[in-house]
Amino acid sequence: MEKIGLIGKFKILARPTGSPKWGHAVRAIILMILAGLIAHFLGFDKGIGVIMFVTLLASIIIDISLPIRKVAILAILGLFMTVLAFLSAYLALSSLEIFIFFTVVWAFFTTSLYIFGAAEGSLGFTFFLIYFVAVLMVNTGSTPVEWCIYSVLPYLVVSILFIPKIWLEKKRIREMVTVGFNPQSSIQSVFLTLKVLSGVSLKSNYYDIFKLGSYLKGLRAYSDLIASRLPSKSKECFNNFLEAADKSSLKVSNNFKGNGDMVDLKEMDNALLEVESCFLENNNVVFELSRGINDILDKSNNLLSGTSKKDVKKIETSKISFKEVLEANFNINNIYIRHTIRFTIAMTIALILVYFNHERSVIWVTMGILIILKPDITSTVNNLISRVGVNLFAIIIAIILSFIFPHYVLIFLAFIMLFFFRAFFPGYMALSIMAITVFIVLVWPTGTVFENAIARLVDISIGGIIAFIFAYVILPSRVTVNLPDQLIKTIKANINCANQVLAISKNYDSNIVKCFKKYIGEDNNLEAGIKKLEDTFEDINDDLELYNGLMILNRKVAADLTAASAILSKDPEKLQQDNDIHVKLKGILHKFEVSLNGDINQLKLNPDVLKMDHSYDLQNSELEQLLNWIAADIQLIIKGMEIAVETGALSRYTKLN
Repeated sequence: MEKIGLIGKFKILARPTGSPKWGHAVRAIILMILAGLIAHFLGFDKGIGVIMFVTLLASIIIDISLPIRKVAILAILGLFMTVLAFLSAYLALSSLEIFIFFTVVWAFFTTSLYIFGAAEGSLGFTFFLIYFVAVLMVNTGSTPVEWCIYSVLPYLVVSILFIPKIWLEKKRIREMVTVGFNPQSSIQSVFLTLKVLSGVSLKSNYYDIFKLGSYLKGLRAYSDLIASRLPSKSKECFNNFLEAADKSSLKVSNNFKGNGDMVDLKEMDNALLEVESCFLENNNVVFELSRGINDILDKSNNLLSGTSKKDVKKIETSKISFKEVLEANFNINNIYIRHTIRFTIAMTIALILVYFNHERSVIWVTMGILIILKPDITSTVNNLISRVGVNLFAIIIAIILSFIFPHYVLIFLAFIMLFFFRAFFPGYMALSIMAITVFIVLVWPTGTVFENAIARLVDISIGGIIAFIFAYVILPSRVTVNLPDQLIKTIKANINCANQVLAISKNYDSNIVKCFKKYIGEDNNLEAGIKKLEDTFEDINDDLELYNGLMILNRKVAADLTAASAILSKDPEKLQQDNDIHVKLKGILHKFEVSLNGDINQLKLNPDVLKMDHSYDLQNSELEQLLNWIAADIQLIIKGMEIAVETGALSRYTKLN
């Protein structure tokens, strides 16, 4: 286990998180050109640059792969924030005091969205980026009404993208609800899809296939943990079954997405018979797991018959209020709030310099601070090294292009770079950053391309150094993180929530709100700790996957707990109707809590705890299914913790800094 070196820091930035979006890039460039032509036709030549930039941003928002209702909400929010950003920047021209006020408000409230999650934080950063660009572009040459038009026109042009989205909506939903049947997907992808689909009305067969797929993915993850501990001969037998199950699940998925008929599961049935002969007498857990997976695929296959009910259901997830999240996380001890304060001070000072001097070096230094400053010192240093390095490569490319091609060709190549920026964003961030840097160097020259390129590299390096100084001096977040201890704290907070949900009391609602606030804060710190682990060491893929898996499972439990509490707060008697699973779940939680309160390195769980109930009955009540789901995920967390002890993952990473 070695700390990440210089090359490793580049690998982190270069690591792909998705595939290139060539189609999105083509659409974005076409829409930018179309928006520019419309602006010229309407006489808005002074705002063509702004209009084309906002068109690019709007296309990114509307091309997000979400249900159309949620995309529409994001588009409306993006439009509102864009108009607000340009109006704020225009009003800020009147005096330095007003400029400082708007900059502080924009920097603080957009960056603080990270306390609600990574997706919300990224959205907030995007909103601040809009304000940043507005500060650079807004001047008194246009009226406030014209700046509003420059903001609205791009969204009207990009709204064309809603036509294919409406046309393909059913296909997209089918792909989402079958995510659990894809052997290449993960528990994390299922959880993210759960959040995406929450509150969306679905046909009952869509709802049931998603739930079955989610349960299947949990059992598959559990199976992989079990398989890794089996002797070689037994492992081969079990893995043969799992391979057959993966093939069958892929067939079910493809047929559901394509409105196909039931599939032939004979290969999996034969593999199940082999498992029975191998494990029936000496490994009941493997046998029961195999039967559970087989049972889920049989029920999923039956949904393809077309005889299921056609009523509508909604996937419910955690309903933690805005106020509760603020109360749990909006304090100086939260690493993201400390970052928000630091970021606000840094960007306010930098943009004040831009306010007085729009010279390009000042702008690039400010951009360096903007893209390099991170929530803690380690991440800021890593970002400084990797971003400056990537920009160095980009500038070398720009210089080479300038020697090969004449100036008029460079402009054309610059827009090709813009195409690559959109295609690689956000799946290949390193390539995306390189492309946008080459674009800026080629279209925004001061002197020769060589001089401009070297100046930009120096400027962004200065910005990175300033970002490091701010990270080190202002509320430094170079805290030592005990990752195993933080994981246990987060799990205990969830167990406490579960105990409160299962105990209907006089102060039921207030007790649940209180324990969820505690859980939110611990989960926030756990996420930051795992990110620090990822940025600190190399060759720790197994440990990183284990910690990430446990965090995601814990979040799934929290989501189902809040959904169960919503049902029980309306009708507490429902808990008595599902008394068997209620008693079983309380027993599992008690045994797990006792184990966690002892010496974690001596963690040895009662084998009875690991006997999972694999049943998933489509006729069960919503509450019963939630309680079964919570029990299954708690048991998977238990097994993950047991393996973390065996592999030493819970004895390492106690002093991350």
